[in-house]
Amino acid sequence: MGIERTKRSLNYSIKDGIAWSVNEGLGTYYISPYMIALNANDMQIGMLTSVPSFIANLSQLESPKLMERMSRKKLVTTFVFLQAIMWLPILSLVFLVSFSNINSLVAPSLVIIFYTFYLMFGSVVGPAWSSWMGDLVPGKERGRFFGRRNEIAGFTGLVSMMVAGLFLDAFKKSNVLFCFAALFFLAMVARLVSRHFLTKQYEPKFKEEKRYYFSFFQFMKQIWTRDKKANNFGRFTIYVALMSFAVNLAAPFFAVYMLRYLNFSYTVFVVVIMNSFLVRLLSMPWWGKFSDKYGRLKTLKIGGFLISFIPILWLYSSNPIYLVMVEMFGGLVWAAFDLASFNFIYDMVSRQKRGICFSYLNVLNGFGVFIGASLGGLLAIHLQIGIMPILFLFLISGILRLLVSMIMLPQLSEVRKVQPSRPLWYFMGGFIRRRFHI
Repeated sequence: MGIERTKRSLNYSIKDGIAWSVNEGLGTYYISPYMIALNANDMQIGMLTSVPSFIANLSQLESPKLMERMSRKKLVTTFVFLQAIMWLPILSLVFLVSFSNINSLVAPSLVIIFYTFYLMFGSVVGPAWSSWMGDLVPGKERGRFFGRRNEIAGFTGLVSMMVAGLFLDAFKKSNVLFCFAALFFLAMVARLVSRHFLTKQYEPKFKEEKRYYFSFFQFMKQIWTRDKKANNFGRFTIYVALMSFAVNLAAPFFAVYMLRYLNFSYTVFVVVIMNSFLVRLLSMPWWGKFSDKYGRLKTLKIGGFLISFIPILWLYSSNPIYLVMVEMFGGLVWAAFDLASFNFIYDMVSRQKRGICFSYLNVLNGFGVFIGASLGGLLAIHLQIGIMPILFLFLISGILRLLVSMIMLPQLSEVRKVQPSRPLWYFMGGFIRRRFHI
């Protein structure tokens, strides 16, 4: 009975992931294009990433306390509902702009405020959902399950993104803002469907106990201990935060570069970025099996080093076909990084401490995103150099990613017993043979 109940819950989790990915594909991935359509400047585009992410991740400090007062399931379903309805004020700005003489600076600023609440409600959910899923998915199967879940949900998200891009291009000559409003309404519906499947999942008994609690200050103090084995998780959080800083120095401006400077249509814009997601979802199950067998750290090292070259490759050409190839490479290596990072936490942290550790990791990650995106926004506006400031940000981002990985990854240790690994070319060859039946 218990096995069947868990199996049904995991199937509902996949359906939740599918609905959530529709919400992402129709809504979240089009927030930056929406801001561009509202004539937001580069600083506001940077703030769209930095401010909401920072406040959202900071809000996770409250998650452990909320988990003491209510079940993880109730916490998740309540805040997912609140997150879903935040699409209403975001899309309502379309009507405010269309039927009033609102200042061009006001509407993008209001989007930032409402989007902050949207991310904040979703962020509070994160630690509780991660703890909940950690109890549902057997340890030895996490790589495979999350790889499969991400593959299915990712494919759905890709289709959603493509349909949304075609829809925007088809009607952009009439009033593209109303097209965004329609997409965001459908995104809200999808998130509510996601909540429906969450309510059907079984939650194993769990009680957040105060004796496992430790403050953020205690956590930060422990990070600097010299005991490498005892502080593996602390070093990992520093690595993730520094990588978030390096990545978000440039990340908010890829959409700006394509839509504003290269004048790509929405369809071309989606085709470029969707190839990253396509390769990411196709490679997720393979990376899941790889990490289960050879370790999270090996997978993290592969992803961490190779994602450094993605923004640098953007400097060589603005040809859409070339950029598609770059994004395909990016999808492959980001799949390794994301999957390994997520599962590495489960390996390092005990069941009782997962919620609070996810919270503190995300707070530090939020600091990295905030500083990186804010600094990127300032440099994009005020930097006076011989090349386009955005391209300079791409270059600096790539260099910093590489330095962070070179310095921090050797400081981490594998937690699980894993098989000895082989050279990277061997694994990549195996991936290509399996996918393309060579």
